[in-house]
Amino acid sequence: MSDTNQTPQAPPAATPAWAPPPPPPVAFGPAPAQPPYPRWAKSPGTAGALGMMPGLGHLYLGLYQRAAIFFGVFVLLVTLAERSHGPFPGLFFPFLFAFSILDAVRQAKAINATGAPEPGLIGGEKPVKVSGSLTAGILLILVGGFLLLNRFVTIDLSFLNDWWPALLVVFGAWQVFTYWKGKQDETKTEAG
Repeated sequence: MSDTNQTPQAPPAATPAWAPPPPPPVAFGPAPAQPPYPRWAKSPGTAGALGMMPGLGHLYLGLYQRAAIFFGVFVLLVTLAERSHGPFPGLFFPFLFAFSILDAVRQAKAINATGAPEPGLIGGEKPVKVSGSLTAGILLILVGGFLLLNRFVTIDLSFLNDWWPALLVVFGAWQVFTYWKGKQDETKTEAG
């Protein structure tokens, strides 16, 4: 006699040929340490906001030569616009403000990426530490001396109304000379 109370057993399930990998285990505990924030890193947003006053964004970055140039051009434009009868010097203000902001942001990003600003019109400039700097000291002495001299002797800059285009000529000649000098240096390195 056969046993009729036995239940039939199902065949074993076939395993698929491909199965997804198991999820990675969840790690408990503190997160891995992030690399430290570089102490020379500068905020591009702060540099751009301060750059609305020409030279101030570069002063924040420690680029005192660029700061002096931007501020000097700003003072020159203000003087020319004040004494000029035409709108021509005033047309440079939007360009100066935009360039000051964009250059401050670009230099901050370059300092954060490499630790040094991009070379520009005055060559490679390194950020100057606030603790002591020959450039900053000379700049302050010159500005302070000019302001003191102006208290006792009237310094007339009205000749700049007629001669300010000479600055463009000098700057253009300097650019041509720099380009020519760079080509000569490239030729020497290729030949040597």
